[in-house]
Amino acid sequence: MQFKLVITISLMLFSTFLFSQNLELVENFGKNSGGLKMYIHKPQNLDNTKKYPLVVVLHGCTQNAKKVANATDWNKLADYFKFIVIYPEQRQINNVSKCFNFFIGFKAKKDKGEIASIHQMIKHTLETENIDSTQIFITGMSAGGAMSNAMLNNYPNLFNAGALIAAPSILLDSLSKSTKVPRIAILQGTDDNIVVKSNGDRIVEQWCKKNNLDTSNYSLKENFESNNLLSAKEFYADNKLVITYIIEKNVGHKILNDPGNDIKHGGVKGIHNKDIDFFSTYWIAKFWGIAE
Repeated sequence: MQFKLVITISLMLFSTFLFSQNLELVENFGKNSGGLKMYIHKPQNLDNTKKYPLVVVLHGCTQNAKKVANATDWNKLADYFKFIVIYPEQRQINNVSKCFNFFIGFKAKKDKGEIASIHQMIKHTLETENIDSTQIFITGMSAGGAMSNAMLNNYPNLFNAGALIAAPSILLDSLSKSTKVPRIAILQGTDDNIVVKSNGDRIVEQWCKKNNLDTSNYSLKENFESNNLLSAKEFYADNKLVITYIIEKNVGHKILNDPGNDIKHGGVKGIHNKDIDFFSTYWIAKFWGIAE
């Protein structure tokens, strides 16, 4: 009897995992000047009378929507905390390594190329799903982080907050003027040989400038989140936390995870991930205010 119970529970967990990784291809989301694909994940049994947050997740080079969904476990959190996730995906015809072309001007400027396609995906989701327009977030790894940074810069009034993981610091335009400045988390490894740490430092400078902050005026937290491999610089404006810069000791070009079945653990082992007992996706969701 006990053996049957274990099998039943295992099957339930496995089916839940399979559903959490399920992505639906959206064929017609509007004008697609950047030639990208769009995938969406929607939790089951959402209340049609309520509005939900929207998270945009951009993959890195050599990845795709499914791989970054598995690596980050955003769908697991979406199912638990109830929000919708969309995954723009690069086509190999656009970039042989499937990188988003953040470094090419006509593809990464406001209302141009891939930037315009991602913006259209968000607009389509706002029109077709019950989305809280004040709760739109974006995150990305590597080239996806750079493109997330470009999105935050070009459409600052659209986003509540963002998170940039091992992101190149290139911004082709000066920071756009707006009445709103999204909150930003930057996660950078000290041993990243692909996107070196100076990129994270420059991104901090970019967003400090946006917030009219002094880059030397921050609160330093060692042993961040009780992890001796992490430290964080926290920047405040009007007594509100607006920028968190997490520095990851002995970490290369990786997404940090902490595999496990409960909601505070997640991610999988793989070439894009490193387990240092820090589930970065969960921390980002808490920083944004959509997880507890």
